[in-house]
Amino acid sequence: MSAPDPAVLADERARNKRYVQTLADKAARVVPIAKPRGSGRANGRKRDSELERPIPQPFVGRIGLAAPHELLQTNSVYIGQWYARERDFVVISWAAPAADAFYGHGPGADLLGDVQITRVFTPRGDEIVGYDDERRDSGSGATAFDHRAALQVPRPPAIRQAPRNSAGTARPPAPSPAPAAEKSTQPRVPAASVAELVPQANGRTSGAPVPDATALRHKDALLRALTRPRQAGLQQVLATLQPQQHALVKWEATVPLVVQGHPGAGKTIVAVHRAAFLVHPAREGTAVEGVVLLVGPTENYVKHTTTAVRDLTQGARVVVRSLDALFRKLIPTLDAGAGSDDGHVETYRDFDRGLCTLVDDAVRMLERRGHLADTESRTEAAQVIYEELRLKAGAAPDEWMSYLRKLPDWDSALRIRRLAPLLAYCALASGRHRIEPPGHVIVDEAQDVRPIEWRILRLLARPDAGWTLVGDMNQRRSDHSSMSWQQSLELLDLSVDTQIEDYRSVFRSTTAILKFAGYLLPREQRHGLAVQTEGARPTTLKVRPAELALAIVTATRKLGAECRGGTVAVIGAEAASPRTALAMHGWAARAAGSDEYFDGQVTARVLSADDARGLEFDAVVVVEPADFPQNLGRHGLLYTSLTRANRSLVVVHSKPLPDELRKAPADRLE
Repeated sequence: MSAPDPAVLADERARNKRYVQTLADKAARVVPIAKPRGSGRANGRKRDSELERPIPQPFVGRIGLAAPHELLQTNSVYIGQWYARERDFVVISWAAPAADAFYGHGPGADLLGDVQITRVFTPRGDEIVGYDDERRDSGSGATAFDHRAALQVPRPPAIRQAPRNSAGTARPPAPSPAPAAEKSTQPRVPAASVAELVPQANGRTSGAPVPDATALRHKDALLRALTRPRQAGLQQVLATLQPQQHALVKWEATVPLVVQGHPGAGKTIVAVHRAAFLVHPAREGTAVEGVVLLVGPTENYVKHTTTAVRDLTQGARVVVRSLDALFRKLIPTLDAGAGSDDGHVETYRDFDRGLCTLVDDAVRMLERRGHLADTESRTEAAQVIYEELRLKAGAAPDEWMSYLRKLPDWDSALRIRRLAPLLAYCALASGRHRIEPPGHVIVDEAQDVRPIEWRILRLLARPDAGWTLVGDMNQRRSDHSSMSWQQSLELLDLSVDTQIEDYRSVFRSTTAILKFAGYLLPREQRHGLAVQTEGARPTTLKVRPAELALAIVTATRKLGAECRGGTVAVIGAEAASPRTALAMHGWAARAAGSDEYFDGQVTARVLSADDARGLEFDAVVVVEPADFPQNLGRHGLLYTSLTRANRSLVVVHSKPLPDELRKAPADRLE
């Protein structure tokens, strides 16, 4: 791509400034809109009215058409987060059906006519600082973007996805009135053309398969974004969403979806943008009742994704929670994060679905005796259920008797991590929770969810809730989670008619990092396609045990100097050892309890392998791979940690590397 024309950029920036101001003015007015179908009463409580508060955000992109659209009366349309109309331009939302033309995929891709050119913008705050054009035709002359005359335009067209009958086939869409304030300006596409754009019953649109990493849209802009220094939190990437990501984001809400992908495949991007899409007022299709619940593995994940979620959504219809936070919502006194244990190693019984059956039996027994009616709170009811389970172990099936007899008392159990799901399920089984049931549940890092946790999520959601699972079975960290997506789906009663998408593109890590980490996988699983083909090979640094601390510090400082303005992480099987190593050489935590360490020049996150899940950094130091536990012979945690790196990876070790990594391509230093 040639350098942006300063005059063009100035013109685009001026229009963008007016667009952002329009959104700010509209947000200040707080205009009521029609409430979603699920926004009435939840658990007997009346919800506040939904309000349209568009978040001021800059342009996402622009579409140039080969000919003016007869309804729009223009051949140039902007894409933004929210609809707006000015005297000389119109902006449609990225979630509107007509925006499919911008992404080159979806049932609305042909809605605006032949797309001649698209433009994506590079934002900085509320401003745009650059743009990238991509021709969609074979031409090389003037485009729709060269037309400068001011136009008066009506609101852009939209299509409505056809509902499905019980057989799963598309039915003609029923007419649906627009919000009262917009009825008179909403042109519609003829019904015949809408029917031709309805997705097929399997959730895919007809036509050619969706391109993968070998056929990228706006590749130059994408690569610039990928090589740009990482920020502390995940950012929205509406401008550079790729066709397959776009397809997964806009997947029909009622059709269960599993996204299986390598580390760095953009699974979290899909999860976050899908959550925002499902509640966006410009979206058409089956309404989601209630909130969308996005479940992640850790509190670090929640912090990491919150910025993007807030930038993409209005109101509070997307709730982001870790599993631990959901458990604490059910039992506020739960303190499993303290990490104490009772001398017992985790076993499959701690998370087995059969434990739920025993709890349910205990609840029925207590209800018959009227003992639950005497409790004053959900936590007290959960305690009564737990003690019934523990004290009546002699009446349990033989295979459970020994396990139940070894359960600690309630106060001790509150501080034991492995028992948190059991205690949360006891609270849920009491029937006293007041959590609003989500209408759609998106589970990120879903490969690590255990059977009892799936049961909790299933009971928290509406019976007709939609489900989206994203993860990577090669990153499993527990022997007690499902060994296949089919097993997870069976635990959710979703084993029929669920689409499992094997997504092979890799956006985060370079080819060199992906190839290095891939040696931990079986040969047939090493099929990720890295978008970033350029980058230095990982470095392995072998030292004597007494030199390990200094080697960690040296590697961290070197990476910090190389990626100034970016992010650096030090990841070990546990965080205590690398934190001690940094502290010995003058580094200090930013604040009490913080995982950020600083030496006066470089800041680095120091994380355990568990806490690093779902995060990404420009550069990563992985400490002592031999200490990372395996599960069922797989290096899931180590593989996850190595692939947190975007551009640079250093492995520091004093113990022998796993056999697989000894063969992996790297620059080896001793």
